[in-house]
Amino acid sequence: MSELFIAANTAAPAPAGKTVTAAPTAPAKPVANAPAAKTAAPGKEVVPPPAPKGEMKKEAPNPWIQMLPFILIFVVMIFFMNRSQKKQMAKRQEMMDKITKGTKVLLNSGIYGTVDAVNDDSMIVEIASGVKVKVSKSGIAGIDAPNAEGK
Repeated sequence: MSELFIAANTAAPAPAGKTVTAAPTAPAKPVANAPAAKTAAPGKEVVPPPAPKGEMKKEAPNPWIQMLPFILIFVVMIFFMNRSQKKQMAKRQEMMDKITKGTKVLLNSGIYGTVDAVNDDSMIVEIASGVKVKVSKSGIAGIDAPNAEGK
């Protein structure tokens, strides 16, 4: 009997003239909550067993998908900021195009005057009778409203 045990467990060749048979074994039953054995032949991928129906494995969410709302908000904010800035620039350019000789203007310094001459990048503004100053076009804050003099 000991020969049979040794032959079955060590896979040693059976002695001459004797036939040795191994006892049939039942497949091992999986133990509940036991980790799966990770054994595979060389070059083969180990695939974990599927999760039970009640316990789905949660995957980590993609970080780009999580950042997408913030990116969209940022893009929309930049769009509206640029749009309003372009409107202001167009309004200022329209005002600058309206300025001609005799137009009453307000300078950035707070001084009111009347345009005497308009050049490419500057203007001659009369701020008092006989007092003329050369002002850059960027120094013009706005056109003086006709009813502002009476105040």
